[in-house]
This record gives sequence, structure tokens and C-alpha cells, in this order.
Amino acid sequence: MVRALFLMLVGALIVALILIFLILPSINWSATRKPGQLETRLADYVMSNWVGRHAAKQTNPINPTPKNLKAGQGDFEEHCATCHGLDGSGENGENRFEADFYPPVPKLTEVAQEWSDGELYFIISNGIALSGMPAFGKKHDSKDIWGMVLWVRHLAQLSPAEKAALESRAHMSTEQHQKMMEESHPQETQPHNPAPSAEPEHHH
Repeated sequence: MVRALFLMLVGALIVALILIFLILPSINWSATRKPGQLETRLADYVMSNWVGRHAAKQTNPINPTPKNLKAGQGDFEEHCATCHGLDGSGENGENRFEADFYPPVPKLTEVAQEWSDGELYFIISNGIALSGMPAFGKKHDSKDIWGMVLWVRHLAQLSPAEKAALESRAHMSTEQHQKMMEESHPQETQPHNPAPSAEPEHHH
């Protein structure tokens, strides 16, 4: 019995070593690829159950007054819009990094609206490991986080005027970024390898 258990442990160790040193390095770990259906379903199942088990059954204690919405928008744009975009469009829109994410940045006007207020608070506060979603709970007070939850909810209810204003600001941010990049990488005014001048002719 002991020998059989020992052989099983040795076999499991060999399999683990093969997995770590041979199989895992051969997998495409690039952030440009998209998750497969099986991976997406498994991740969604694990995350939804994790959040559902630990998030408080609580509604947002902050009322959606113009003042509170403005404060929530300010915190969202300071901490969240870099990845999620000013309008919450995520990777479907323009993130300030101009980069691909793995997993893709979710669209807050769709996916996030399925979570309860308490679940959104839990996600913002604790973050999600290995997803790029940071945790804000230890360095921000609860009022700020509830304000961000309030603005995330509002993103799905933006008026045409609010959408136009955000699109205009996003366009301006893109232009400012392009200008900054041009200034930091100025084009060369002189060619790198100028053609040699012709030697003067010598008349005898």
C-alpha cells in the first residue's frame, strides 16, 4: 500500500514537471490572443461564484444626485478610464494605453450591469487576480468606491448629450496623446546617410 502510494506520488511529480517545463512554455501566452470558449466559460464560472459567495448583499448607499454622480465620474476617470475608456466601452473602444489586454477589458455598459451593487463594490475593492483588474479597497475609502459604482451604473444610462461630451473628450485625449508622442519622437530633419558630394573635376 505504501509502495503504491509512493509510486503514485512519483508519477504525479513527473507529470507536474513535464507540464511545467515542457507543455506550459509551449503555450501561447501573448496578450494579443483571445480566450477560447472553454477558458472563458470556466473563468466566468469561477469568478461569478467567488464574487457571489463573498460580496455583501448591499445596495449603493449613495443616491444618484448630480453632485454624487460628478464625484463618481471624477474617481472613475482618474482610476478606471485608462483601461475601460471614458464611456466604459472597454476594449471595444479606445483605451489610453492603445494596447491589447488578456483577458479583454469588459464593456461596463453591458457585462458590469449584470452584477449587483454589492458585487460591483466587491470587485472594485478587491480586484481580480491575473486579469489586470487592480484592487482599490486598501487605499480608497468606501465612499469613493461606492461613487465609482454609481458612475458605472450611470454609464448604461447616458443621455445623448453626455455621450457626445465623452466622445469629444476621448477624441481630444487621443489627439493630445498623438501630439505628445510626436514631440517625444521628433522626425529627423536631415537624412541619416546624406549622399556624398561629387568631387571637383581636375583639368590638366
